Amino acid sequence: LFTAFNILQRRKILIHTSLKVKQDLFPTIATNLTAVSPWAVHCVTKRVARGDTVSANNEDEQSVLWLMKEVEVITSQVPGSAHARAHMRNEIRGLMCERGLPSFYVTINPADVYNPLVKFLAGAEIDIDNLLPEEVPKFHEQSILVAQNPAVAAKFFNVYMKAFIK
Repeated sequence: LFTAFNILQRRKILIHTSLKVKQDLFPTIATNLTAVSPWAVHCVTKRVARGDTVSANNEDEQSVLWLMKEVEVITSQVPGSAHARAHMRNEIRGLMCERGLPSFYVTINPADVYNPLVKFLAGAEIDIDNLLPEEVPKFHEQSILVAQNPAVAAKFFNVYMKAFIK
C-alpha cells in the first residue's frame, strides 16, 4: 500500500512540479540554470544532505547554492506536499469566509498501539468481550505489530471511525 502511494506520489511530482522565481531575476536564473554542470549539482546535493548549506568549492557550486536560495519549487498538486497542505488550508479559510466559522470541532486520535482490536484484526484469537487486564497487548508488542502490518492499522482506523460516526 505504501509502495503504491510512493510510486503515485513520485509520478505526480514528476508531472506537476514547477519552479517559481522573482520576475526581475528570471534572465539571470535562466542563464545560471543552463550554465551549471551536473557534477556541481551532485557535489552540492551531497554536501546539503550532510547538513552543509553554505560552503562551495568553486564558482559553479556557488551558483548552485545561489539557485537553491532563489528558485522555489511548487508542488501544489502533489498530495502530501507542503504546498498541497497550504492549498487545503486556504480552501478551509475560504469556506470559513463564505459560510462562517465552524461551531464544533472534533479531534479523534485512536491509539492503535494500545487497542486490543488491532491484535484481533491481525488474526489473533482473543475474546474482546471478556478481555482480562493481563491479556491487553503491551505497547512494544503492539507497536511491532502495527509497524509490520500497516494495513491492520488502517483497517482498525476505518472500523473505529465508522463506529464513531454511527
